[in-house]
This record gives sequence, structure tokens and C-alpha cells, in this order.
Amino acid sequence: MKNITSAFFAALTGARDRGLVPRRFVWIKGKSFDTGVTNPIGLWTGDDDINITVVSGITGLPEVRTYYGGLNLQVSPIARTADLTIQTVTITIGQIAAVAQQLVRGYDLRLAPVEIHDMAFDTVTRQPSAAPEIAFLGITDGAPIKTPAVGQDGNVEISAISAAIAMLERTNPAKSSYEGQKRRSGDEFGLYSSTVANWQIPWGQK
Repeated sequence: MKNITSAFFAALTGARDRGLVPRRFVWIKGKSFDTGVTNPIGLWTGDDDINITVVSGITGLPEVRTYYGGLNLQVSPIARTADLTIQTVTITIGQIAAVAQQLVRGYDLRLAPVEIHDMAFDTVTRQPSAAPEIAFLGITDGAPIKTPAVGQDGNVEISAISAAIAMLERTNPAKSSYEGQKRRSGDEFGLYSSTVANWQIPWGQK
């Protein structure tokens, strides 16, 4: 069960009477093609750029981050499951803005870390009802750019998958490889691993 702050919980439970102004924040860390340095870019579903304190999904510490708005940002629903299914989230942004071009053309987004935070604005003060809550932590799994025809709109769809679950499906070839084991102080545990499956043992016979 996800734990959220009391202020955010109050905003959600009071939505029926007071309304709700939800916002989403996307934080992507890509590597610059020019320097190879990792540079984060923040996007959010608001209209203007904003500086706001969020809790990092990696360190668990508060960080002041800059999020760019006015990008026609859309984030697909984030499923809440209790199994080991790899969750995929689609992040769609317009490709006209300079920050969008920098993100998808200036940075290498292969396996780039992605954080998505949820927040609600107070309907009266138009101020954040609470600090943004972490809703998704993952890595990018593709960022195709759709080039539109003349007179049509184009966008970028960044696909992100749950990092923790995706790592469970990674294979380690050195784990059962004799060549990999041999580098560990002469370990020959996997010496016959490639042929043992074909051995025929005549049980009960000489």
C-alpha cells in the first residue's frame, strides 16, 4: 500500500466537494551526445515553468527542481499492481518547443532514469496542496519521434518501464558460463555445464 502525506490525502478525499486540479511532473536523466554528461530535464503538465521541491525517487531526499511547462505533456495511466508485471507508461510531448528538441535530439535517452510525481493544486489558492508524491520510477524503453505531414501536429512518445521489475528479467551469462567462472580464482564449477544436459546416466546399471 502506498503511503502519502496527509495533505495530499485530504486533497484527494475532498475532491468531490472542492474539486481537484491534478498535475504530473516528469524527470528524465539523459546523456548529452556532445559531452556524455548526464543532464536531467523536468517537464510538467502546467502552462508555465516552475521551480518546486520534490522528494527524489532515488535518494528519498527533497530536491529543488525546475520543470518546464507548456509542452502539451500527457502521461498515460499508471497501473497499481501487486504482481511482478512490468508496467509501461507512455509520456507524450509536443516536439516544437526547444526543450523537447533538446531532450530527444540532444540527449541519449537509452535506459535513461525516469521519475514521475503526482501533485494537486488547491482549488482556491492555486498553490500546491502538498509536495509532489512519487508515482513511478523506471527507465526509458524507446522514444520515437513522429514527423507529421504538412499542416498536422507531431509529437514524441517516450515509453518508460518499471525499473525494479525490469531488472528481474535480466540474465547474467557469467553466472553459469565456464569462461566467466574460470576468471574467479580458477573456479571450474561450470566446466561441463554446456554438455551435462545431454548426459545419459544408466541408473541401476553397471
